[in-house]
Amino acid sequence: MKVIRSTNVLIDNKFVCADIVIEKNIISSIKPYKTYENAIDFGDKRIVPGFVDLHSDAIEKEIEPRPGARFPIEIAIVELDKKLSMAGITTMYHAVGFNDEELRKGRGTEQSKELIEKIYESNKKHLGVDNLIHARFEITSLTSVLVIKQLIKEKKINMLSFMDHSPGQGQFKTLELWKKYHLSAYDINEQEIEEYLVNKISKKNNEINNVIEDLANFALSYDIPLLSHDDDSVEKIYMLKNLGVTISEFPLSVEVAKKAKELGIFIGMGAPNVVRKGSQSGNIAARELIKEKVCDYLCSDYHPSSMLLSPYILKEDIGLEIEKGFAMISIVPAKISGCNDRGEIKEGLLADIVIIDESYFPKVVLTFKNGKVVYNGIRGFEI
Repeated sequence: MKVIRSTNVLIDNKFVCADIVIEKNIISSIKPYKTYENAIDFGDKRIVPGFVDLHSDAIEKEIEPRPGARFPIEIAIVELDKKLSMAGITTMYHAVGFNDEELRKGRGTEQSKELIEKIYESNKKHLGVDNLIHARFEITSLTSVLVIKQLIKEKKINMLSFMDHSPGQGQFKTLELWKKYHLSAYDINEQEIEEYLVNKISKKNNEINNVIEDLANFALSYDIPLLSHDDDSVEKIYMLKNLGVTISEFPLSVEVAKKAKELGIFIGMGAPNVVRKGSQSGNIAARELIKEKVCDYLCSDYHPSSMLLSPYILKEDIGLEIEKGFAMISIVPAKISGCNDRGEIKEGLLADIVIIDESYFPKVVLTFKNGKVVYNGIRGFEI
């Protein structure tokens, strides 16, 4: 048994003074402040639940930090796992994309399958935080369907989202925007792009609706939560609701987000959008949806350390209570993803706990995962 305490513990949506008792991997009890003589006292440092990140493709940059400079997947997984614990993220859903085979680079079917399997095996054996899988299915990547189904059967996929990166809708409103992104992101030339788009449009028109419905039903039969991506119209929201989608990531307007909320769909936005004070791709700012009360949670998207910073930025910029900011990166994503054993500092839940020092700039100084310290950034501190 170990006991930690602070005058600044997030319990039941309020920061209070408390002693937290950790036994094995759980929070066994929460007691009044200074109940125990032998508690480790963190003074006024904030103690919050470990962050639950439902969408991050940071692993791609860990594998290939510069174009053509690739590192072995096993090394990338371990190195990112360390960075996650330093960022206070104790549950990570790696957003692994299954993209059209014509584009390949990092998101082809076999590449994504290999990455998922290596994350899964590493997570069972030696990683510090929970590394789970959010599979992202590009709706025209028909060759990926059987592989995704097999990975679901093998319990190697924990969430499934549908994405459509066709030009003229969603994230890419014009063909020019689509080309600008894909020519820089993929090893592909103008002629290959033209051939790719003809093939993609043909697939969308002739095959895809039945494939989407079949894959959605298959995932739901295994209790896999369904998500959508870059929703840009009310009509699309109705269609996704009928498919069984319960989470909309990065909707592109307040109108769409409001309709999704009205239909009982949860809304997620990127923490980097909050920290950078706007969308990297020029879409709606997350703070606009938060001000309209149509954003439920934040994910790291591509920048893990933004999770910690987002509650502070939201408090400073739009006056959001810091307790609500922390809820958006812990309890809310935990609940909507079905991780009901974490996300709060509460008796009986996993002891996933983060200690934050705000003396100069908010930074994680200690991270507990399942009651064990997986990151210690306090000089000379032992536990």
